Amino acid sequence: MKKLIIFLTVLLVLGTSCEDFLGVNEKNPNSASAVPANLLLPAALNSTANIFTNPDNFLFVYVWHGSMAISTSYVQPTSLTQYNLLNSHYQGNWANSYINLQNYDYIDKESVDTKDNYYKAIAKIMKVYVYHNLVDIYGNIPYSQALKTDEGILKPEYDDQKTIYEDLVLQLDAAMDLISDAPGNANEVGAYDIIYQGDMDLWWKFANTIKLRILINQSGMTDRTTYITTALATQPHATTDFLGAGEGAMLNPGYLKSSGKMNPFWENFYKQDDTQQSDGLQYYAPNQDACDFLTANNDPRKFRFFAANPAGIIRGNYFGALLLDPPATLSILGPGLLRAYNQDAPILTDFESLFLQAEAVQRNLLTGSAKALYESAVTQSIIYMGGINGTAAAAATYLTQEAKQLVNFDIAVDKIKTIITQKWCALNGVSPMPIWTDYRRTGFPVITLSQDPARKGNVPPVRLLYPQTEISTNNDNVLAQGTIELTGPKIFWQNR
Repeated sequence: MKKLIIFLTVLLVLGTSCEDFLGVNEKNPNSASAVPANLLLPAALNSTANIFTNPDNFLFVYVWHGSMAISTSYVQPTSLTQYNLLNSHYQGNWANSYINLQNYDYIDKESVDTKDNYYKAIAKIMKVYVYHNLVDIYGNIPYSQALKTDEGILKPEYDDQKTIYEDLVLQLDAAMDLISDAPGNANEVGAYDIIYQGDMDLWWKFANTIKLRILINQSGMTDRTTYITTALATQPHATTDFLGAGEGAMLNPGYLKSSGKMNPFWENFYKQDDTQQSDGLQYYAPNQDACDFLTANNDPRKFRFFAANPAGIIRGNYFGALLLDPPATLSILGPGLLRAYNQDAPILTDFESLFLQAEAVQRNLLTGSAKALYESAVTQSIIYMGGINGTAAAAATYLTQEAKQLVNFDIAVDKIKTIITQKWCALNGVSPMPIWTDYRRTGFPVITLSQDPARKGNVPPVRLLYPQTEISTNNDNVLAQGTIELTGPKIFWQNR
C-alpha cells in the first residue's frame, strides 16, 4: 500500500502556537478534540521518531559510551567531557515526550468503539514506549496524573518508577488483548500506520518485544526473577511471538527531499540540496573504542559505521582526551548510517529484538537457543548495515572466527557480555537508549571513560537531572523526589 506523505508536527495538528507546549504541566487551550484519530496517529508516530532517532537528542549516550566522539575541529563541551550536565541540558526530550504522550493519550481515549481497537492498541503501545524511556532517563516521573490537564491537574504528582514499570507491562498486555479481541469489522489502520501499514500481527509482536525489553531491564535485580517469569507467562511466548528477522519497527511517513521533511537522522547532517549541514559531519567523529572493536574483530560493518580516513582505516578519538588526532586523520559517519534522505527511522530493530531474546534465553527466562538468536541478531545487523559485506555469508564467516570471544558464541566465556557488547556495536547510531540502559544494568561493554582529567567521577552519569522547565512549573513535586544528582539515585533496575 502506498505510504501517506504526512509531515504534520504535533503543533500543526493542535494549533499554530507553540507557547502553550513549553511545559508539560500547562493547560493546553488548543485541544485536539476535533482531530480524527486516523489523522493524528501518523503525526504522533513521526514525532516519536523525531525524538528518539535524532542523534543530537542523545549525544550524551553516544559520547559517554564508546560509540562516538566530537571532532577536534570543535571545542569539547565540558558539560559532557566532565560528566557535568545541568538541568537545562536535554530538557527538550522531556517536553517533547510529554507532548507526544498527549497525542497518543487522545487517540487512546477517543477510540471507545470496539471497531477502533487497532487505533487504541497502537496508542497504548506507543505510550508505553515513550513512558518507559522517560523512566529509564529520569526514574520517578509524572504518570498517573500526567495527562490530565483537562481535569484541572496542572502540577501532576510523580509516581514511583518501579510501580510505573509494572503498570506499563499491564498496559502492553491490554493492548495485545485489544488486537486479539478486535471484531471482524474493526476499522483498518492501513496507510495511517507509518510503521507496519496496518499489520496488527506485527504490532502484537512489537508490543510483546517492548514488554520483553522492560522485563529484561530488570533481569539483573536479585528479587525479580519470579516477577519476570510470571509476566512472560501471561501471553503465549514462543520465540516467534517476538519480532523476528525482517520484522523490525521501521518508521517512514514518505520522507521528502525538503527541509523538515527528511529522515531526522539524515537531516542532522545533510540539507535538501545534499550539501552538509554546518556542525554536522564535521562535528561528530567515531569513538576510538568503537573503531578498535570493529578493527580488532575483523568486523564486516566497520566501513559502514565509519568511512575510511585518508590512510584507508577507520580512526576516531577517545572522548574528552587532551591529545587528539587532527581532523584530517579522522573518519566520519559511514554510509551504513547515512543512506539517503528517505531512509527508514528505526523505532525498534529486528536485531535488537533478537539480542533481547538471546539474553532472555541465556538467563533462563525463555526457552530456545541463545546461540541461534544471538547469531541471527548479528547477521541481521550486518545485513542492515549493507554494502558488499552486508550478507549472511559475511556474517557466518565473522561469527565463526577463532579466538574472538566477543564474536564467536561457542568460545565466549561470559556469554551475556558477548551478547551485550555485540548489541552495543549494532546499535551505534541506530538506537541510543538501549546502549545507555544496558551499560547501567550490566556494566558492558567495557569502555574508556572520558579522558578529561576534570571529569566528576569514574563512571558516566546514571541518570539525567529533572529539566529546568519542569522545576519552573512543578517545583513542589520535583522537590518531593529528594536530592537528585547525575550519580543518583539510580534507576531502580540498576542493581550494580
